Amino acid sequence: MKRNILTIAVASAIVFVALPWVSTPTAFAQQPQGSYNESVVVKGQFTPTIEEHTKLNFPAAITDTLTRMEHTFQYDIRPTRIRALYDPSRIKAARIIGEPVTRLYNNYFRIGMGNYLTPLADLYWSSTRDRLKTYGVRLNHRSSWWTLPDHGANHFGLTDVTLFGKYIVKDILQLSADLGYEHDHNLYYGFTDSLLALRMGGLTRDDISLSDYRSKWNLASLNLGVRNMQLDANRFGYSANLRLNDLWASWYQNEFNLNLSGDMHYGFNIKDKYKGVAYLRAEWDGYYHTFSPDADDVSLPLGYTALPPDSSHGARNIVKINPYADFMLNGLQIHAGFTAGWDGFTANGDTVIFRLFPDLVVSKSLLHDAVVVSLGATGGIDANSWNTLRLINPYIAPDAEQRATRHYDAVAHLRWNFSKKLELNLEASYALLRDDVTFSLHPLYALDNVYTPHYFDNNRITLGGDITFVNDEMITLRAGGHYYHYDLIGGETQLLYRPDWDALLSAKLNYHSKFLFFLEGRLLGAMQGDSDNVLPMRYGVAAEFEYRHNRALSFFLRADNLAFQRYLYWANYPSQRGLFILGLTYTIPTQK
Repeated sequence: MKRNILTIAVASAIVFVALPWVSTPTAFAQQPQGSYNESVVVKGQFTPTIEEHTKLNFPAAITDTLTRMEHTFQYDIRPTRIRALYDPSRIKAARIIGEPVTRLYNNYFRIGMGNYLTPLADLYWSSTRDRLKTYGVRLNHRSSWWTLPDHGANHFGLTDVTLFGKYIVKDILQLSADLGYEHDHNLYYGFTDSLLALRMGGLTRDDISLSDYRSKWNLASLNLGVRNMQLDANRFGYSANLRLNDLWASWYQNEFNLNLSGDMHYGFNIKDKYKGVAYLRAEWDGYYHTFSPDADDVSLPLGYTALPPDSSHGARNIVKINPYADFMLNGLQIHAGFTAGWDGFTANGDTVIFRLFPDLVVSKSLLHDAVVVSLGATGGIDANSWNTLRLINPYIAPDAEQRATRHYDAVAHLRWNFSKKLELNLEASYALLRDDVTFSLHPLYALDNVYTPHYFDNNRITLGGDITFVNDEMITLRAGGHYYHYDLIGGETQLLYRPDWDALLSAKLNYHSKFLFFLEGRLLGAMQGDSDNVLPMRYGVAAEFEYRHNRALSFFLRADNLAFQRYLYWANYPSQRGLFILGLTYTIPTQK
């Protein structure tokens, strides 16, 4: 019985194991009525293993899509926007339901009055919210109507009004225009009562009028500009500008200036890792001047001792072409190019001189951008027109000589951010200056109060720097200065009206944007003047306090020359002592 049971069990086990292998194909093929499938789940222990496979090696590639570009060190009063090479994707603006329209402050006027009968007025107004257009007006006035002991009246005044506007066409082009007028008047007051009587045959101030030694300058200007708003890399961009200036003065002078400038730029890639922009800038600066004194009615500044100067007229031009590229390569920020210049200004257009100037600046960031070191070699040509000269020295002769200054500069700069609060800047430069301009007293004016430009060649070394401390934008402290060393060339023996050093110390305090205080002290080294006269060191202290009553109304007090020094910047022209101006600023809120 036991043997039969064992035999039956073994046979049943064999049939049980073999049956699925035999019956499964038949069952799937015939699918008899009422048949069903059955699955078996086997449970047991599982040992995980990792088999060897070939390693996929794709190293990460970092593409620098945003670079900082150092621009040329060439000075240009017209602001130029340096375009970023990275164009981020636009994020749809969020809309807040029921968001109130904010009050706009698109205007202000500032008025004040000081001692020495010194009025001040500023006015600004512009259009309000508009995505496509902006327009407005600016007005500025400064003047003084007082006298100096033994020098009489030392009046001066400056009034400037400008209309401006911008318009965007189809989100592609930006058109801009400025129309301005400036009136500037000064008195050649640099003579004493005793010198007037001695040099002018016993004349007294009662015998002369202010018109005998008053200069008036009028400047009308028009600026037109166009630029495309395509800022993408690998896209073509351009800008163009037209500037017209017409300058006329009270001493038979007229100067018309036509300036055309523009640029083209295009983005490019370097090794599919870095990006750059290539530029081509061009500028034509043209001048036409006339000087026509009337021999029968000589109206020149008081004290002219010769026959009227001859009439003169002529055209002067400067042409500059500046190709360069801004790019980043192996951690270096590079600005590389050159400037080709044609000087037809110095010789009054009779001779055109070609000059080639370097335009190279290389910068490197160190210590996680805490330190930035820059080295460069630059140069250029700058016109010393009548408009330029009168802004430097308002007491020039009507027939002032005009030349263009050429300069070649080697520069080095170090910026070190010790922290978010402390920054140090150091600079050093070596400049070769040809036809650099200073001034000397005109020998044909008996009162020693009229200047003529003096052009000379020199090599100049400049060392300087400043350190700035900022504490949460509440307190700002700054100290700095420069040292200058000149090597005169071409037989020059004296350097006139150029200090050897200057220094600055300033402090700003902003208390909860309610009380604002500014204090500044400046030192200017002694300067060599005419006739072996040395102008003593100039030291000055200026301060300003402002109380903001609210966003629309504030009051201010300005003070200058708090050291009460009667300093001289030009020989025989002493300054007033302490100046104080009290005024207010008011803004009309605009709702739109």
